[in-house]
Amino acid sequence: MLRAAAAVGRTASRAAAVANAPRAAAGLGPRCFAASPLEATSKAYDELVAKAVKEYQANQKTVAGDLDAEIASNRMVLLMEGSPDAPKSEASLNAVKMLTQVQAVPLMAVDTLSHPALLGYAVTKTQRNRGPYLFVDGSFYADHDGLLAKFKTGELAKAIGTEATRSTGVFGGELPVATY
Repeated sequence: MLRAAAAVGRTASRAAAVANAPRAAAGLGPRCFAASPLEATSKAYDELVAKAVKEYQANQKTVAGDLDAEIASNRMVLLMEGSPDAPKSEASLNAVKMLTQVQAVPLMAVDTLSHPALLGYAVTKTQRNRGPYLFVDGSFYADHDGLLAKFKTGELAKAIGTEATRSTGVFGGELPVATY
């Protein structure tokens, strides 16, 4: 029994050595897990934001000119990670859900991850590191936490929501449902 356990142990260590061979050839040690994945993710996001701000500063005139014009010409602009149909973060998904629930229309969305300068613009303009960012009538309205607080109190529905797009008849007051 002990011989079998020792053989299994040797086989496992050989398998680990073979699996780590490409990493060893590249001068890397065995792969380890992060002690705190949330901390590592937060650090990576902060580095992304820092690079985005530098990219925005390098192209500030062009980016600010274009986005300032879009924010001024649209009633509501959501600077988010992804699109309303395919959000790339939980915060962006929640913002889309809240804005859908209150029927905030018309809404224009800009994917801040499509180019680093867009995220840099959003962070610089709002002085907040985490999105999404909602602009209403040309000025910053709220980020995710602000939207959530206003949604919970009903202020969001009163300020930017509309009842005109809700269903009538049997399903009166409900959100519209598409029939394909």
